[in-house]
Amino acid sequence: MSKKLVVLLLTSFLISNLSAQEILGLREAVAIGLENNFDIKIAEKDQLVNKNNNTLGNAGFLPTVDLTADKTFQVQDVDLEIQGPEGIFPLSDRGAQSDRFNTSAGFNWTVFDGFGMFMTRERLTELESQGLLDKKVTVENTIAAIYNTYYRTVFEQDRLSVLKETVEISQARLSFAQSRYEVGKGSKLDYLAAQVDYNTDRSNVLRQEELLNNVKIDLNVLLGRESSTPFSVNGRIDINPDLQSDPLLQKVSRLNPSLLSAISEQNVAFLEYKELLAERYPTVNLEFSYDRGTSNNDAGQLRSSSTNGITYGVSASWNIFDGFNRKREIQNAKVRREITQLERDALELSLQGEVNKAYVNYANNLQLIDLEKSNVEIALENEGIALDRYELGAGTSLELREAQRNAVDSQNRLLDAQLVAKLAEIELLRLSGSILTQ
Repeated sequence: MSKKLVVLLLTSFLISNLSAQEILGLREAVAIGLENNFDIKIAEKDQLVNKNNNTLGNAGFLPTVDLTADKTFQVQDVDLEIQGPEGIFPLSDRGAQSDRFNTSAGFNWTVFDGFGMFMTRERLTELESQGLLDKKVTVENTIAAIYNTYYRTVFEQDRLSVLKETVEISQARLSFAQSRYEVGKGSKLDYLAAQVDYNTDRSNVLRQEELLNNVKIDLNVLLGRESSTPFSVNGRIDINPDLQSDPLLQKVSRLNPSLLSAISEQNVAFLEYKELLAERYPTVNLEFSYDRGTSNNDAGQLRSSSTNGITYGVSASWNIFDGFNRKREIQNAKVRREITQLERDALELSLQGEVNKAYVNYANNLQLIDLEKSNVEIALENEGIALDRYELGAGTSLELREAQRNAVDSQNRLLDAQLVAKLAEIELLRLSGSILTQ
């Protein structure tokens, strides 16, 4: 096989691999996640149930109509004594057959129940709204999780690039040390130390590739697709430096969907309380029915009969004593209202605390980013000088290795500060209910 053919095959192989490797952008990842994520799909189904339950019929406003029909047969032995004008005479029949057929259409409409149906309707509407809020919570949490995992992927990919650059320098150092040792200008100790450091750096690259692969799997799972789907990210960790604490805290009270859901839960508890109060009043029903029936009998004076007619009227019922059970239920409903108020207050206080912690984390790491950028510039310059000195034989392998460590550490600290600041920014947006606007 010619060299040109080998080069052509290798080139086509590399191109096919690169084309198969998806370049995944952040907006694209969010779009895929919103379409495929299973938690969002479940939240949509739950919200649909709440919507289906919010009907006039379920609240009790609409009448009910029942249609019934039955057909019965009897076979029996009959012994009768019938009083007639001429005295008593017996009547006997063996295996006498009879049948009955009845149909009925009933209409019942509760026209007053202490306004309980109005409270039920309001409660069902509130539950539908709460379902929308719960869905929004799921969507915002999913978007935040995608953001977090995406930027962790960028972070791990950048760290891998740093470690690969270190391997290149260690490889250059190993080549210099080997050349010097082979021509007798360097020691074997220096050559072996360069080999150990080079292997250590390659080992770090392999571990970092494993970390990158794991976080990619996590992102694929969040996006609701096959966990082994290959992709790469070409983004960078850009941080908004303009977030302010007070506006974020104000947004929490107005926009945080978890807090709004807690407020909705409080409203539901209040409406349940009013529903129970409505049970203290009488219930008034309008009733109407149409009935038709026929019967046939082989024995007895009445051989057949037929009925056909309507029944209508008004009924009222009022429970005046039930062993104090309603009073107990009302007291418990009042306690549940107080519990939901306490839960709301506790949640709001907790959210404010989370915002304050996230903001301190965000602000501190913004300062660290500026500091570490300066350190990275110095460390990389020092690394370059140490490498030049080593190539010229003016520097030692220990100096070069120390310069390498400092360069790697400073770059990792910068990446750490950028990631922590970005995650804090995402958390602030989620807590303030603003992440959907980004």
